[in-house]
Amino acid sequence: MVNLTINGKNYEVAEGKTVLDVARENDIYIPTLCNHEDLSPYGACRLCLVESKNNGRSAIVTSCNTQISEGMVIETETPDVTQTRKVMADFILSRCPEVPAVQRIAAYLGVEKPSFASVDPKQDCILCGLCVRACDEIAENHVLGFKGRAPDRVVTTAFNTHEAICDTCNKCVTYCPTGAITHLGGTEIGKTVKAKDRVWKRVRIVAQYAALVLFLIFMYLTLASGIGSGPGAPINLFSRLNPLQALTAMIGGREFIGNYWPALITVAVTLAFGRVWCAWFCPLGAVLELFGFKGRRIALQELRKLKYVILFSILIMAAFGSLAFMFFEPITIIIRGITTGAKPILDYAQIADKKDFIWPGFDWWMIGVPFVLVLLLNIVEKRFWCRYLCPLGALIGLGSKISWVKRRVNQQSCVKCGDCAAICPMGAISPDNDFKSDPAECIMCMDCAVPCPKLAITFEKGKLGGWNYEFDPGRREAIATVATSAIAIGLLATDVGKVKAAKASVMRPPGAGDDFLAKCIRCDQCIEACPGNIIQPAITKGGWESLFTPIMDPFAGRCEFDCNYCGQICPSHAIPPLTLEEKHKAVIGIAKVNYDTCVRCMNCKDDCPFDCFDLVEVEGLQGVYPRVMENSNCIGCAICVDVCPKKDDLAIDVYPKDLVPVEKRVLTVYIED
Repeated sequence: MVNLTINGKNYEVAEGKTVLDVARENDIYIPTLCNHEDLSPYGACRLCLVESKNNGRSAIVTSCNTQISEGMVIETETPDVTQTRKVMADFILSRCPEVPAVQRIAAYLGVEKPSFASVDPKQDCILCGLCVRACDEIAENHVLGFKGRAPDRVVTTAFNTHEAICDTCNKCVTYCPTGAITHLGGTEIGKTVKAKDRVWKRVRIVAQYAALVLFLIFMYLTLASGIGSGPGAPINLFSRLNPLQALTAMIGGREFIGNYWPALITVAVTLAFGRVWCAWFCPLGAVLELFGFKGRRIALQELRKLKYVILFSILIMAAFGSLAFMFFEPITIIIRGITTGAKPILDYAQIADKKDFIWPGFDWWMIGVPFVLVLLLNIVEKRFWCRYLCPLGALIGLGSKISWVKRRVNQQSCVKCGDCAAICPMGAISPDNDFKSDPAECIMCMDCAVPCPKLAITFEKGKLGGWNYEFDPGRREAIATVATSAIAIGLLATDVGKVKAAKASVMRPPGAGDDFLAKCIRCDQCIEACPGNIIQPAITKGGWESLFTPIMDPFAGRCEFDCNYCGQICPSHAIPPLTLEEKHKAVIGIAKVNYDTCVRCMNCKDDCPFDCFDLVEVEGLQGVYPRVMENSNCIGCAICVDVCPKKDDLAIDVYPKDLVPVEKRVLTVYIED
C-alpha cells in the first residue's frame, strides 16, 4: 500500500495507480479530455496537471501518467496549476472553437473565448489520441494513427483510405471526447451505422407522408360521395384506428363498439414501439412537420402536462355520458379543417349553373377554426399542438411509457454536443437530463440519431419502465382535471345555457338515439359524405354540449331517399349503420305546411317519396292545399322543402317530431268529384 496526501488529506491506496486514478476514486475532480480508464494514459491534452511534491522537490506534472509513490504530496488547485491549465485550455479552444465539449471544459477553467485565431473553425479533433489507442488496445486492428507534425498533425488511416474493418468495428467511436471520429476524412468510421439511421429516417418520412396521402384520398372519396359516387374505401379508417375515439365512444355509450377493432392495432404498436403514431401515421402530425421552429422555445415546459388534463377531462366527461370536449381530438380537427374548404369547392365545381350556388354561412366556417389555430400555433413552436395540447398524444404517450422499444442514449459515448436536442421536432430531448427523453414525449421520428457524431443514440428494446421524467402528470394535473370536469358536469347538470331545450330543438341524422351525444366524436365525416347537404355542423344551435356535432337542417339540403352514407361512415355508430329499408322508417322530424305562404304548386306532394301528403281545403283561404297527413310515413327527409319554390319564407318546414306546432286553422279533406 502507498500513503500519499492530496489537497491536505491523507490516503492509503494500492500500488501501481496514477494520481488521476486516485483522485477519481475519491471524487476529486481533475479535468481531462484525453484520458479514459479503459486505455493507457497519453498526456496529450495537458489539462490534468497537478503540483507534485516528493522528496523535497516540486513539479507540475500530468496526473494521468504520473505514478503514485510513498509520501507524495499532491495539490490540484494551486495558482500555477490553475494558470497552466487555463493556457492549455486556451490552446485547445483556439484549435476547436465550436466544439461544445471543449467549450464546456474551457469555460470551467475560466476561458470564455479563444486567444488565437483558428485555422479551421469547424475543426473538432483535439488530437487526444483516444481513438488511436482504442484501435490498438481494444479493437486490436491497428488501423488508426497520427500523420504529420504541428498544425498539420491529423488522425487517419494508412494513406488516408477507407478500411473495410471500420464498417463493422466502431469501437473507437465511444472513446472520442468531441465526436470528431465520425468526421475524419477518408476513414468513413461509423458510415454503416449512420447510413442505417438515415434509411430508417427515410422510411419514417415515406410512411408519414404516405399516410397523409392515403388520408387525403379517403377524404376525397368521402367528399365525392356527396356527388353521387358513395363510399368506395374504408374512409373512416383513421378514426377507427384511433384509441381515444374508441375509448371515449365506448365509455360514453356504455357499450362495446366492434367497429373500433382496428384501434387495437394502434395499441399493440404503441406498446411495442412507443409513440410512433404521431411521427409515422398521424395526418395532422405530418402537416405540422412541414414548418415551424424545432427545439425548445417556450420557457415554461410544464405546459406539456396540460394535454393530460385535457385527456382525463374528456374521459371523465365520457363517463358521465358527454363527449362535449372531443373537439380537441386531432383526427376530427384535420377532418373538419379540410372539409371546411374542400366541400364547398367540390359542390361549386359540380353545380351546372354557378349562379345558383350559395356559399355556406357562419356556422359552416367555424368548424375549420380549430384547424387554423393548430396551424398558427405551429409557427410559435414546431408541433406545439402535439407537445402541449393533444389528448390523443397524451393517451398514446402513457402507453409509450411501458413500450418495449425506446430511445436510448449511451452516456459513455455521448459528448453532450446538443445536436440531437436542436433537431428534435418535439423538443423532447432534455439538455439538463443528459440529453435523455421522456418516452411519452419522444415520437420515435429518429431525426436525432442521424446527426449524432458519436452514434450514441439508438432505438432498441430494454426495460419497460418509463416514469420519473420531468413531464409526468402529477397532483396538480389531477386537481386541474377534477376541477375542469366538475365545472363542465355541473354546467350540464344545472342546465346552464338551457342545453336541454337546445338539444331538443334540433334534429339529428337518421337513427340517432338518446345516446347520440354520448357517442358522437365530432368528426363530421357524416357531413362530408352527405350528398344532399342536409347534415350541417352545430355551432350556435343545440347548446354548447353539441358543438361540432351534426344536425339536420332542412333549409340547407335534403336527405336523399336512396342514401344511407352517414350511418355507414360514422365510426362510433352514433349514427347507426341502417340499411335503406331501416333508414326509410327512421324518423328525423315531421314536415308541416305553412298555408299563408303556400302557392299550391303541389311540388311537395308530387315529389314526396313516402306519399305523405293529401289535399285539404283551408278555412278562410280559397283553393286546395297540400297537407302532411297525420300518422303518415313522413320521416322529415326535407325533400318537400327542397322542391318548394324559393321564397323569403318557404311554405313548408320540418320540425322535431315532439315540437310540431299545433294547426290553428280548420282543415277539410278535399274530395275530388
